[in-house]
Amino acid sequence: MSGDVVASQSQSSAAEGLRFSPHPNQAHQIAWRLWGKEAFDEAERSGKPIFLSLSSSWCQWCHIMDETTLSEPSVIAILNHDYIPIRVDSDLRPDVNQRYNQNGWPSIVLLSAEGEILWGGVYVPPHQMLYYLGHIRRYYSEHRAEIAAQIQQLRAHRVSPPAPLPLRALLLEERSALLRLPEEASRVLLDLYDPEYGGFLLHPHLRFPHPEALELWLMLGRKQQPELLERVTYSLIQMRDGGLWDYEEGGFFRYSAAGDWSNPHTEKMLEENAAMLRLLALTARETGQQEWVDLIRQLLMYLNNTLWQTERGVFSGSQCADEEYYEPGLYSRASREAPGVDTTVYTSWNARMSSSLLLAAEVLHAPALEKMACRILDYLGTHVLHPAGCMYHYELDGQPGLPGQLTDQVWMTRALLDAYERRGEKRYLETAIALMHFACQELLDRSTGLFYDYPETPDLLGRLTVRQQPLAENALAAECLLRMAVYSKREHLRETALLVLAACLEKYRRTGIEGALYACIVQAAIENAWF
Repeated sequence: MSGDVVASQSQSSAAEGLRFSPHPNQAHQIAWRLWGKEAFDEAERSGKPIFLSLSSSWCQWCHIMDETTLSEPSVIAILNHDYIPIRVDSDLRPDVNQRYNQNGWPSIVLLSAEGEILWGGVYVPPHQMLYYLGHIRRYYSEHRAEIAAQIQQLRAHRVSPPAPLPLRALLLEERSALLRLPEEASRVLLDLYDPEYGGFLLHPHLRFPHPEALELWLMLGRKQQPELLERVTYSLIQMRDGGLWDYEEGGFFRYSAAGDWSNPHTEKMLEENAAMLRLLALTARETGQQEWVDLIRQLLMYLNNTLWQTERGVFSGSQCADEEYYEPGLYSRASREAPGVDTTVYTSWNARMSSSLLLAAEVLHAPALEKMACRILDYLGTHVLHPAGCMYHYELDGQPGLPGQLTDQVWMTRALLDAYERRGEKRYLETAIALMHFACQELLDRSTGLFYDYPETPDLLGRLTVRQQPLAENALAAECLLRMAVYSKREHLRETALLVLAACLEKYRRTGIEGALYACIVQAAIENAWF
């Protein structure tokens, strides 16, 4: 990996400002460190465990944690005296979040000095936190040498990566498995479908919209399966009318804590609304029904009024949760200030929205949406593009940070290819090719045929020393390579893409509904005869 990108990664923490609840709190009295070598070295020298707090600016329970537990004087005193406290914004550092999140926000994780987990949980009230802090501190002090030896053994037994394999042709059995996969995925979704409230029932008290799963049914519904299309529209109606949609101000909430969609957690994320905009545009195109066109227009109004940064031509990342503001009643919204907006620019989320806007522009015959989508790409290409030819993950207070993450490369590449298809401007294709060249050079593991989630650097800490090969981003990388192969007539790109899709098969079989995006991309490859 180029030295410039390594330097940018090690310096990116300088832009990662600490962000706390907007309401009165004392969490800033904790001597927070940023994620980095200095904090880990301090933990090693002092013999203290690490207190890792994973939070996000949109998360109401993160705010409550700041206002309660992390404002408790005894908790503050123990953390400053007995721990090395590290605070990480999960949106700014998705790599850390991926490895340490405890299935929710805020995530509190107590670590060894090597970064291995000793204990973890989500929101912890003050009295419980005092118990855990005392228990783990004593255990760590008494068993430090034993813990360090176990960690050393664990790391010593990690298998060395196999040698790179030469490029090969797609095997017949792999091709057959890929051709069957979308229908098999659809049958899995049918087992999870909720006929009463629509959507998919994975947890009795949590309901996420899973737009990629519904998109797969839209695609398969074209093949004389009208019942799939009916399930998609019924699910959207239930989400819209049940509570996931904000009827007063527009926009989709992130998820609901009730099976009938009636108890939404009220954060609104750019990423999720981009996915829902795409689903609505595809549904409007497939059904020709005006109600989905109307909902698209309402969603666009929310995005334009709340998240769009007119002067810069790019979207903010999120609007934070505030259950009291969204509480039904005469005085809820009228008497309270609107929830705050995180103006950080996230590359992958903005690129995803750009693609959705281009699709909406086609469905609504709205050139203004196309111009907005291209403004986003121009902004990202000017302000969030690293000199080494990759995208940064974010821009905060005018400073870009965290270059080389796979998610940003593939979502940006997909958006650039969408813009190239729509406008025919070669600059979009050229930038897309450059991004995928970086990904193939720095992220592709030729021994497995899959892309890592970030580049290998000498300063990786804790669980970040083990890079992952995420299914969704690998599927997107394959789609981008397949499309680029068509546009640029480079056969080797197609061969690489097909091998990536084949290498994803085993991951998909262990993933379930979260593999729906992969199934959509395989179906698109079948429909477009990319095999």
